[in-house]
Amino acid sequence: MRTRVEIMNDFLAINVEPGKTIQDIVEASGSALPFGCRDGECGTCAVSIEQGMEYLSPVTPKEVKVVKEVLVGTGFTTEKIRLSCQMKVDKPNGLIRIKY
Repeated sequence: MRTRVEIMNDFLAINVEPGKTIQDIVEASGSALPFGCRDGECGTCAVSIEQGMEYLSPVTPKEVKVVKEVLVGTGFTTEKIRLSCQMKVDKPNGLIRIKY
């Protein structure tokens, strides 16, 4: 069973098997979502999960630290922000909507 991942800025929708990283999905789809270090250290790939957080892997301690640093002074909250290089599609039969 697959989960639909929509990258809203690029008007892209991809059906993927659980276990795929969002980074892999983005790179395979041709999305313009930027990546920097690809290791969860820089925060370049921070995205907002508009729908479907429950279909993603749990937030890592590295994500918590970096997202807090990236969002300082922006007015955004951390509850919807994830690092696309760190998260994976974790469950089937869902819809994940991402905005960057």
